[in-house]
Amino acid sequence: MDQITGENMVQELILSNKHYKKADKLESLNMFKGQLYETIVTTQSNEHIKNAAPIGVICKDSNHVVIHLDNCVHTHLNIMENGELIVNITKNPLIFTHSTLGELDDECFDEFNGFPMIKDSLGFFKAHVIKTIEKKRENDYNDGKGNVVTCEVEDIYISETHEVIPLNRAMNAVIESLVYYCRFDHKYKEKQDMIWTHMKELNRVCQKVGNEKEKRSMKLILDKLKENHEYLE
Repeated sequence: MDQITGENMVQELILSNKHYKKADKLESLNMFKGQLYETIVTTQSNEHIKNAAPIGVICKDSNHVVIHLDNCVHTHLNIMENGELIVNITKNPLIFTHSTLGELDDECFDEFNGFPMIKDSLGFFKAHVIKTIEKKRENDYNDGKGNVVTCEVEDIYISETHEVIPLNRAMNAVIESLVYYCRFDHKYKEKQDMIWTHMKELNRVCQKVGNEKEKRSMKLILDKLKENHEYLE
C-alpha cells in the first residue's frame, strides 16, 4: 500500500521503498503530443482480479491519452467494464514478455489507492475513460474489431531516483530499420523484398507517431536504400 506522510502528503509517494514525486503533466514522463509509447497497462475487474498487458499509448495532449483496444480479452473487458487503468512506464523486458505470454505473478504488482500497478515502474499515471469509439482496422487481429479509447489522466507520479524515458515505438522503428539497412546486402540478400516490405511498415508507423527527427531519420534510411537499389519502390 502507498504511504504518504506529513507535509509531503501531496508531493511524495512511497511504494515498496521506492520514492515517487507527483507531477501534473505527461511531459514530466517525457511523453509528448502525437507520439506513441510502449507501456504496461494494468487494470482490474469489478471483482478485483488484476491484469497487465503491453499497450501502445498515444499522447493526445498534456493530460489525455488514446489507446487502441483490439479485443485484448482481459484488458479490453476490464476497461470497458469500469473505465479505469494505470499506465506504467518500465523498461523491464520480462514484464513485457510475461504479460504478453500469460499472466504476471502477484509479486510483480504493487498497489496505488487500491488499484494494481507494476512494482518496478519508473513512473505511472492513473486514468479514466472519457470517450470510446468502436472501430475496425483492416491490418489488425480479431478482424480488426476493437475500440479507440480516450482517457483523462488523474494522477501522475515519477521516480525520484531514475530518469523516466518511456519506450518510443517510432525510435524503435528507426533502430530496427538501421539494423536492416546495414545487413540488407549480406544477411538479408535472399529476403530483400520481404525486408523492404517490413521497413515500409516501420516507416508508416514512424511517420504516424514519431517526432520530426524520427520521421526525418526514417526517410533518410529508406531514401538511401532506394538510391542503392533502384528496383525498390
